[in-house]
Amino acid sequence: MNNIDSILTEWGKWSRGGFGGSAARSSVWVTDDRRGSAPNISDDLALRVDGSVVALGQLDKNLRYVIELSYVRRLGVIEIGLKLGCGRRKVDSMLAEACGFISGRLSLLLDAA
Repeated sequence: MNNIDSILTEWGKWSRGGFGGSAARSSVWVTDDRRGSAPNISDDLALRVDGSVVALGQLDKNLRYVIELSYVRRLGVIEIGLKLGCGRRKVDSMLAEACGFISGRLSLLLDAA
């Protein structure tokens, strides 16, 4: 698991808790079913990730959708491919592109802070 993957995983937990623009439809705190843990991410960083995901959606809605399916809804590559009507390689490519965009934007935002 690389750094952006870890950050997005924690952001996904945070989002499932009902926070942010990609929030799961829940007004109550939700813990991660698999680990029983609250997100290990500051609200500040989570909001920056959330803003980056929104910016990604303005660039390409499908890339934002892939990030949300993967990290918020916790779907696997095959399940995402079935939803989008594409193969595993295409989903992997989209995830890599989306993660690269978010990672780059976070770097710029954090350097400016």
